[in-house]
Order: sequence, then structure tokens, then C-alpha cells
Amino acid sequence: MTALYTFLTVRRPTPHAMARSLAGVLGVETRYVDVADEDGPDTGDRNWDAPVLCTYRSVAGDLALSWDVAVSDAVRTAPDEAEGARRLAASLGTTVLYPAQERPPSAYWAAGPDGTVVRARLLEMDQEADDGSPVLVVDAVEAVMEQLPAARVEVLAEILHEEKVDTPVADAFAAATDPRGEAPPGSGVNRSREALLLWERLVRRSDAGWAPGGRYPFELYVEDLRTRDRLAELAGNAGPERELLARAVDELDTVFRRSTEDDAGALLGRLTRSGSAVAGRGWWWHRRPVTLPWDS
Repeated sequence: MTALYTFLTVRRPTPHAMARSLAGVLGVETRYVDVADEDGPDTGDRNWDAPVLCTYRSVAGDLALSWDVAVSDAVRTAPDEAEGARRLAASLGTTVLYPAQERPPSAYWAAGPDGTVVRARLLEMDQEADDGSPVLVVDAVEAVMEQLPAARVEVLAEILHEEKVDTPVADAFAAATDPRGEAPPGSGVNRSREALLLWERLVRRSDAGWAPGGRYPFELYVEDLRTRDRLAELAGNAGPERELLARAVDELDTVFRRSTEDDAGALLGRLTRSGSAVAGRGWWWHRRPVTLPWDS
């Protein structure tokens, strides 16, 4: 199989509508798509040789169906899971959830029929529905989704913590100063590496316009600025790694300046309620993101 998709839909289309929509999403004829209820009576009569096999089951709560879709090598036009979800949502007029790459089992993306795609937190309740179906609740989303009116709108910080962000500068510093990873946790080298890693994660997100979700909580942003404060302290106390640390920080600061603009600390002074006191802090407190990833 070239592709495996996991979809969850708010609405419950008929099996025929599911097959027709999957055919459109995958660029095949409907006769090449086999759709069956996992608990249905006809499971044994399936066309297991079909290039597209979709097995669905009922769920309860905020969602109606769970889809497992397997696509064979014969289908050359299969999109990735994210694009497949977007196409399916538009075709069926239903919000489609699909798993995110991050570790939390609650981490999902939600694709709306209008093209909106946001991160979502999906929870499975302890109790089952009367028919034995699992009860799934979309606890929160990062933007309003019309078909998920009960979901809270907030930035999902737990996903941001697990999100993969490339950190080549911090990785190079670690390789040069502690190639075997043997430095004690409280050593200057290790503390410098950890602070550099956290600072680079913010810098790379800011430089990428806060992709992929476009959101970042103000509280986490302030924490990251405090990490830059810590880097300044560590640079002043660094041992043999002082020059390497200074060079790494300078490289990241250049990227940070590129994605921010100087406002003399007006924004951060207002949002932290410290007013003009921000002017006495490091220059990084005097700048604001070109694109704000939180509601201003």
C-alpha cells in the first residue's frame, strides 16, 4: 500500500457518497473504491482486490465516523493525508480531522469544508455511547470552526512543545562542545545548549511566519525572551565554549531581527504590564514580531 489515511468526520455520509468522494480525492473511478462498515453484515463480501479500501466505524460525541483508508500502488495520484483531508472536507461539506505528527495522542488537525485548517485537541471519553461506540470530543481548536461550535478556541501549547523544529545552530554547538553527550546536567555546556535550543526554536518559528499553525501563545513568547536573558548571563560566565556560544547566539539573533521590528518595547511593555521598564531590558524585549501569532 502506498498510502494509509486516518480520517474522522463530523457528518455521516452514505457509503456511496464516501466512495464517490474518495474516488475524486484520489483521482480514480468510483468502481475502484470499496467501502464497508467494520461492524456491518457484508464485511465478508468485500472486494479486497480494490485499489482503495475504506473501512469505517461509528463514533459518538462531536464526530460521527472514523475512516481507515488504504490505497494501493496502483493509484499514482494519491495525495498526502493533509491534502486528502482538505479535498474530502470540500467534497462532502464536512469537517475532517486527521492525526498530527506530534506525540500527544490528542494532537489532530481539523480541515473545514471552506478550506480552513487548524490544530485541534481530540479527547476520547471514558464512557461509551449506548451502542458501544467510542465518544470523541473536540475539546479545543486554534480558530473558530463552524461545525465544531462546542470546541474552545485557544492555542494548543502541548502540541507546540512537541512540534518538530529544526535547530541546526544548537545542534552544531552541542556537537562541538559535547560530542558524546557526557556533560553533566548542571554544567555550563549543558545549560548553554538547552537555552540555545529553546531560543532557536522560537527564532525559527518566527522566521517561518509561525508555520505551520500560525499561532503562538504570548505567554510562551515571553518565556522564550527570558531564555534569551539567560543566554546573555551564560555567555558572560561561559568557559572554553564562550566563543562558540557567542557565535551561535549572534547567528540566531540575526535571524530574530529579520522577523521582528523595533518598537522601543511598546508592545511588550503593554502586554506584560511593565510599561517603560521594558526599555531597561535586553534589546530583544524592544522588538515585536512582524506578524503577531497571538490576538493583540
